[in-house]
Amino acid sequence: MTDAPRQRRTRSQARSPELVARLQRSRQRSLQRRADAAAREKAITRAVGDYLAAWNAITHAEQSRDREVAALRAQIDTVITRAASEITTHEHAQASASAAVRAHVQTDEELADLLEITVKRARQLLAGSRKTNPERSRRKTPSKKADPTILPTRTDPGSRNLVADKASTTSTDAVLSHVTE
Repeated sequence: MTDAPRQRRTRSQARSPELVARLQRSRQRSLQRRADAAAREKAITRAVGDYLAAWNAITHAEQSRDREVAALRAQIDTVITRAASEITTHEHAQASASAAVRAHVQTDEELADLLEITVKRARQLLAGSRKTNPERSRRKTPSKKADPTILPTRTDPGSRNLVADKASTTSTDAVLSHVTE
C-alpha cells in the first residue's frame, strides 16, 4: 500500500458519450420517479381530505337527523297524550249519556240497540259511568206496579201488535230527546 496520491483524470480521459447519456437518462428516470411519487402523495392526501370531509358531513347529517327525530317523537307523544285526554273526556260523556238512556230502558240489550253498539260496549259504558258517577250507579228498585207507559209486546212472533210497536217507538223518541237536551 503506497500512500501515493491519486491522480486526477484529465479532460482527455473524460467519460465516453455513451456513459454520459446513460447517466443522464438514469438521473431523468430518478427525477421522474420522485415527481410521480410527489404527485401520488398529493393525490392521496387530497383524496384522504375529501374522505374525511365527507365523513364529517355524514356525522353532522346523522346528528341533525337524530335531533329532528327526537323533536318529532316528542311532538307525537304530546299529540297522543292530548288526544288520549280528549278521548277520555268524550268517553265519560258517552258513559253519562248511556247511563241516562239506560235509566229509561228496560235492558242493556235495548240500550245497545238504541245506541247501535254491542251489548258488551253498552255494559262497558255503564260500568264507566258507575265509576265516574257513583251516585248515579244506585239503581232504583222497580216498583211492583206496572208502568202505564210500557205496553205489552207481542207474544206470538207471527202476530202484529201495532199499539206496542208504536208505543215502543214513541218511548225511544222520548229517551233520545231527553239525551240530546
